[in-house]
Amino acid sequence: MNLFSVLVIVGATLAVSVSGQRRSAEVGPYTAQFSGYKYIQRDITNMTTQLLSQNFDFLFLAADFDRYHRDRPGFEQLYREIADQAWADAIALLQYQSRRGFPGQLDESYLFRVNDHPKMTDELGSLQMALGEEKRVAEMAHAIHQKASVAAETARGYDPDAAHFLDRQLIKRRSGSVRKLTGYIHIVNGLINLDTVTRDMGLHLFDHSLETNWQH
Repeated sequence: MNLFSVLVIVGATLAVSVSGQRRSAEVGPYTAQFSGYKYIQRDITNMTTQLLSQNFDFLFLAADFDRYHRDRPGFEQLYREIADQAWADAIALLQYQSRRGFPGQLDESYLFRVNDHPKMTDELGSLQMALGEEKRVAEMAHAIHQKASVAAETARGYDPDAAHFLDRQLIKRRSGSVRKLTGYIHIVNGLINLDTVTRDMGLHLFDHSLETNWQH
């Protein structure tokens, strides 16, 4: 092999090496971010924070109904399952943020606590609180879904993937929860207007039904 051939091979090798380095350096800007998700990321973060708050609220509420002087295992189970679902949904949202190319995060500045809950002194007040919290999460999910679903020039957050995720993970389940809690409120509201003996027996039987009938 003559000197000219050697120089050609070395030059070609160096060119490939430099080209490969350039392509490698250009990989940096490529991320999993696409579509309109970046415009609804803050909303997703806020809802994740709200769900974690809901988880703790309902764990405390479940513990309150598990105390000996209340002895309401059905209510305790109901609120513990709501808490568990809020936790599972928050984890799913954190994972979804990561899947879409954003670090899973919470927003410490988000004002997610609302001081308009009924006093948790009885069964009816706690059910009213539960309904309000489930509606709050459902409405947040609907608002984000609207941003992600409307295909218009002004809808920068249009993102079918996010809309589908919200449908599957949050909206359908919350709709069922709101419907059941509303029914429970009407039942308990009717019981508390009865005489003392009938009311106490009715609440006991209703609590027993919650142990066996509550489903997600």
